[in-house]
Amino acid sequence: MVQTRNRIHTGTLSLLSILLLSACGGGGGGIADGGDSWSLNPAGAVSYSAAATHFQGPISGLGSIVVNGVRFETTGASIYDPDSFDDSTPFGSDLAMGMTVALMGDADESQHLGRASRVRVVGGVRGTLTPRRDMSVLNHTLAFPTQTVSFTDATLFSGTVGSTSINSATQLSALTSPVLLNVYGLMQSDNSFLATRVVLIDPSTHALDLAVRGKVTAIVGNSYTVATGAATSVTVDCTSCTIQPTGNTPAVNDAVRVLATDGNSFNPGTSTLTGSRMQLVDAIRLARFGGVASGFAKIKGAATQVASDWYVADVLVTGFSNFVAGQFYEVKGTWSGNTLVATVVEQEGHDEIVDGSGNNHNYGNELYGAVSQLSGSSMTVQGITVDVSSAYFKRGSLASLANGQFVEIKGTLNANGVLMAIQVEVKSSSNGSDDGQGRYFEIKGVVGQWMGAGQVFSITDRSGAVLTARPRTSTVYKSNLLPSNGSRVEIKGFMNTVGEFEVIKLEVKSGHNGHSDD
Repeated sequence: MVQTRNRIHTGTLSLLSILLLSACGGGGGGIADGGDSWSLNPAGAVSYSAAATHFQGPISGLGSIVVNGVRFETTGASIYDPDSFDDSTPFGSDLAMGMTVALMGDADESQHLGRASRVRVVGGVRGTLTPRRDMSVLNHTLAFPTQTVSFTDATLFSGTVGSTSINSATQLSALTSPVLLNVYGLMQSDNSFLATRVVLIDPSTHALDLAVRGKVTAIVGNSYTVATGAATSVTVDCTSCTIQPTGNTPAVNDAVRVLATDGNSFNPGTSTLTGSRMQLVDAIRLARFGGVASGFAKIKGAATQVASDWYVADVLVTGFSNFVAGQFYEVKGTWSGNTLVATVVEQEGHDEIVDGSGNNHNYGNELYGAVSQLSGSSMTVQGITVDVSSAYFKRGSLASLANGQFVEIKGTLNANGVLMAIQVEVKSSSNGSDDGQGRYFEIKGVVGQWMGAGQVFSITDRSGAVLTARPRTSTVYKSNLLPSNGSRVEIKGFMNTVGEFEVIKLEVKSGHNGHSDD
């Protein structure tokens, strides 16, 4: 019997978020750090009931990464490049807010904590446009020659032009020269594309400078009609295409991403695109990671109907039929091949908190990390500017905030890329008895003042803030690889009583592979 629930929420970034969860039971982390199993648990949780997982959706929080409400630790995870769509080519950039990902690992949903073992960055739209001419801040659109992409006030913008940082739609729209943009996001129910992150990138760093997202509506030989909106489409000449993942054959109703060399691959007169690669990016293929998705599952996405069949996030759902086309749902059930047999269906949106006065507030983003660049009610956490002027402080206060404190922040991004905090929780430093339990988070940055294993060094995070990092005798170095000055690393640990970041795990990250998508 299918149970139905309805939860009222607001916001748009949950559109077409997809979550697949395959449960197989299991226990907490192993004994690997000073004899404490909790030390390798996500966030340093004392207990952790692990279940194997497949999640898909936009990154809505950092320190680790937050995907569909669960905070996943990524230290040690393999992160794969979206243009290659395989399980071997690493993604060179750091994961960032608004990127869309598919991941596998394990999670404890009761604590909203997880550990990612593999993460596939999910590619979106890519192309060249002239912002002053082709972008509308009023209508929230980016008009590429191949397709028009929409964005919201919560869409993140990043990149640089010369020495100028681009952090908002207004700044991007002022540019008068052509720019190459990488757009992460989510397909909507009408086959259009909603941007969650827009990045200015260097044309010399990508072999394929054009990408289109849509759904196959017709196939004639090697010619594919790909819908890119309710009334728009492109014709893809796939005579020379590589189909990804390997061994698959495109079919009508498949969600696809088509990559091409550059703008010369598109003929605007005939709306024909000469493709180099066609990627099948429906939920079931993204979840496989070389295997087969099976067992317990949970998905989020838009409901669409084909004949008498209902699909949520392009996955055929049986066992429930009272969907409303275009609405967004969370469906819980079990896999039967490529079909999800539903047991619980909920209308889904943003998460909600209750403040000290008992008032409910919706939020869409979370940050876990150290305070830096504190000035009045403004600060930086995990490279994101945060405004706490109207926040409810669950623990601590604005007056007691200081650089180097570990905080958990919930809020919503505004049109300028500033997180307007709704709730701030200041985590006290270790008093020697808890040794950081429950307060672990991850930092990505560049190493400085390196003098060898066990020696204090500095790490400069993505916002330019410099923290002092102190390794322990039990610090785990992935693959026994030590960093050097200038190395990009990801470190897991906690802030101690003197404001140093005590390092539990350290992973030296590979080079950017020419990419600049963070």
